[in-house]
Formats: sequence, structure tokens, C-alpha cells
Amino acid sequence: MSARQHLAVIVAAIVYFAIGAAWYTILSVPWLAGIGKSMDQLRAEVGPSPLPYIVGFVAIVVLCYALAWFIGRTHTAGAAAGAKMGFVVGLVVIGGALALNYGFEWRPVTLWLINVGYDVIGLLVAGAIIGGWNTRA
Repeated sequence: MSARQHLAVIVAAIVYFAIGAAWYTILSVPWLAGIGKSMDQLRAEVGPSPLPYIVGFVAIVVLCYALAWFIGRTHTAGAAAGAKMGFVVGLVVIGGALALNYGFEWRPVTLWLINVGYDVIGLLVAGAIIGGWNTRA
């Protein structure tokens, strides 16, 4: 990967992470209900630790690098094609994996929709950034 492609991945990861901040702020009430906890319980468990945010951002960077690899291997060009690739990866790979786990864990469908919705939108936008960035001169 070129330095430009690495920059595209990092920018895509930052945007994906920012979408998550907004997404889970807006959907905090149904998300908390879905995980069966209150905000006070989460604060008591995690405290002031930045670790969940660090782990989350690292995971997003890994996902964006994987998406960039898929985009490169399939010779996907342009923001629209990159967005489509991100959408498919989010829905099929992440959505399928979470459905498998949530089915055995008896987690509510609402929680699946919230969590997968975030990844689908995040990867769609990341794919648009990476795909569009790769077509720039």
C-alpha cells in the first residue's frame, strides 16, 4: 500500500469512529435496553478507562485495512463502488457473524439492528472514502 492509501484508511477509520459516537449517542436508550444495563452500571464497570475506546478504534482500523484490501483485490474504483463494497462487507460478514452469536446468546433483534446498522453505515462510508481516495490523481 502506498502512503496515500494508508492515509485513506486512517481517515476512513476516524470517520467510522465518529459515526459510532453519534450513532450510539442517538440510540443509547434502546442499545442499553438491548444489553440489559444502565449507563450507571456501565460507568461502574468501566470507570474512567479509555480502554474500550482504544480497543474500538484499533478494531475499526483493522476493519478499514481489510476493506481496503478487498477494494484493492477486486480492483474496485470510485466512491460509489467502494461504498457498495463496504455495505456488503458490513451486512454479510459482520451482520452474519453477529446473527450467529446473537442467536445462541438470545440477544434481541433490536440490538442486532443497532450494532449491525452502525457497522454497515460505518463501512459504507469508509468504503466510499477509500474507494474515492484511490481514484484521486
